Amino acid sequence: MTKALQKALTRRFDTLDSAHPLYTVRQQAMSDFEKQGLPTAQEESYKYTPFASLLPAYFDSVRPNTPVQTKSEKASSVTYHDIDAHPIVLLDGKISKVHAPLADKKHAVQVLTFQEAYQQQHRAFLAHFSKHAQSKADAFVALNTALFDEGVFVHIADNAVIDKPLLLYHCMSAHEYPPSVTYPRLLVVAGKHSQASIISSWQTEGFTNAVAEIVLQDNARLDYCTLQTNLGEQAYQVNTTQCYQAQHSTLNTYTFTWSGALVKNNLSSVIDAAYGETNMYGLYCLRKQQHVDNCTRVDHRKPYTYSNELYKGIMMDESTGVFNGKIYVRAEAQKTHAFQRNDNLVLSNNATLHTKPQLEIWADDVKCSHGATTGQIDREQLFYLQTRGLPENAAHHLLKQAFAHEVMEKIPLATLRTQLHDSLTTQ
Repeated sequence: MTKALQKALTRRFDTLDSAHPLYTVRQQAMSDFEKQGLPTAQEESYKYTPFASLLPAYFDSVRPNTPVQTKSEKASSVTYHDIDAHPIVLLDGKISKVHAPLADKKHAVQVLTFQEAYQQQHRAFLAHFSKHAQSKADAFVALNTALFDEGVFVHIADNAVIDKPLLLYHCMSAHEYPPSVTYPRLLVVAGKHSQASIISSWQTEGFTNAVAEIVLQDNARLDYCTLQTNLGEQAYQVNTTQCYQAQHSTLNTYTFTWSGALVKNNLSSVIDAAYGETNMYGLYCLRKQQHVDNCTRVDHRKPYTYSNELYKGIMMDESTGVFNGKIYVRAEAQKTHAFQRNDNLVLSNNATLHTKPQLEIWADDVKCSHGATTGQIDREQLFYLQTRGLPENAAHHLLKQAFAHEVMEKIPLATLRTQLHDSLTTQ
């Protein structure tokens, strides 16, 4: 870590309120980051994604005092996805008060700032904040914990069934030069026997270091979807999502990426009780010189747990795709079923792909498998479609859609599935 970078981060940290109830946690996180520094290619999970050499200029930059748009103007101009959802606008990681769609749902779900959560949901908030995404484990988690601006806490009550998805719309308050650095922080606690869906949609520029902690209590079910389909061409993002599951809980995650310059998704789930279930689905479609790195971890700690993971990639032009997935099955996790697969369609001789599915198993009574495939469009299939009257370009798009369908069909919300299907055709 350069001296200039260290000074820039120290200046930012010194502006924080030392009287804030989380200041001690922030202080420890900053210390953890200074010990680790930005990750280099020597670290396995960042081997193919060189943030250390790319990002110091973003941290060192001085942001202009006057944005092009005010926050209220930006909030008012947000256009939501055409889906039936509860929209929540987050400007630079902070909740916009322009929109308050959950006023009549407070008995079932609360969306609070961390300051409000500390006062209104003290026990639930302190029980989970920074307990799952730990600053000692990852430098970017440490940096986010130290420097996040506000933080958002979503609390879903016991036995609540949320009728529509919560749409968290992340955007910047303005187009700035040089681009900004933001630290969005999210904590979701899904109460016992609750059911909900959350969609995180990103429209950002510059560098975003986002961290989400997701906790599922007994018998909770949560669908969590990440949309990175509208990032700026010069957007850099590290998106860390750390999940924790209690008994009989079900977590379904969906990650879609086809925009941004360099994106790294760190997605982990700890299944810490019997009969927990995790399903992870991902699709990345890359063009030009885009770089997307998906790093997933599923940790089976107790018996009778289940996980299924399916990620697919479509590589074009000079893009780079990385998949690094690992499943841990602890000695106590007998009767575990765990499956992992990464399939890739490479449509250019200049595209680069790194895939590494892995299993670490200490139990002996389990059923587990993992694998990866890489291939090109089948020329016979392409020829067949052309003989039926389709132009070559349309035939290419149809075969790409067919390849992506296995992931797309997993999306439970039909309108979102249709939107992603339509946007993929333009890639």
